[in-house]
Amino acid sequence: MNVKPKYCVLLLLILLGGIDPSHAASTTVDPKVLHIINRLSFGPRPEDVQRVESMGVERYIQEQLSPDSIPEPQSLTSQLKQLDTLHLNPVELLEYGRTNLPGQKPTQSERKAANKWAKQVLDEAVQARLLEATSSQRQLQEVMVDFWYNHFNVDAAKGRDRLWVGAYEQQAIRPYVLGRFRDLLGATAHHPAMQYYLDNFQNRADSRPDAQGNIRGLNENYARELMELHTLGVDGGYTQQDVIALARILTRISHKQ
Repeated sequence: MNVKPKYCVLLLLILLGGIDPSHAASTTVDPKVLHIINRLSFGPRPEDVQRVESMGVERYIQEQLSPDSIPEPQSLTSQLKQLDTLHLNPVELLEYGRTNLPGQKPTQSERKAANKWAKQVLDEAVQARLLEATSSQRQLQEVMVDFWYNHFNVDAAKGRDRLWVGAYEQQAIRPYVLGRFRDLLGATAHHPAMQYYLDNFQNRADSRPDAQGNIRGLNENYARELMELHTLGVDGGYTQQDVIALARILTRISHKQ
């Protein structure tokens, strides 16, 4: 039997309880209400449509612009509290799963424990993002978390960042998404997840004793990305010397080095 996709979706929603069959065809929604929910959230749930219709579009917009004034569902806060790693800082995340002493090669069991810890940290970061995106009443904040994380992206597939992406979102992105861009830029610049992802941690002054091997001198990756992607744009008017100067500033290496 060949069933059109739109009818399959409608049937699925009815079976899952998302639509009352008696109202599936007759219920009409103000297009302005649907438009504003789609723009300020991840999409309309049935209760969202009813709520915006009752409170009005303008009031809904003002409410979403002040997320701290919106109480979160108890079910959401309870689920987030069960994610033990969510609010640990980067040092705690890095050290908690480490069992071997610095300079010692980890044993097979220690490597296994470290990988298990890293998986838990990353899994809980993903769970938190999905829970907040789907269940939070602060939908504009969640949309902007997604937007700004994409702009200031770091990748969990790169080394230590698998331990830090959740903390990066919680500490460097989420608190600033509806505030000043300068504060958001500064928070991401100072977070070790960004420093590690774009290699700024590799920078060393040539005069330092540990400036040897592959870790020596300036790495321009973050300085270049900061101007090219995060702020000024590819045609922003900066020069190669500006990139070098910014790399020095970010690493506190003087021009004399």
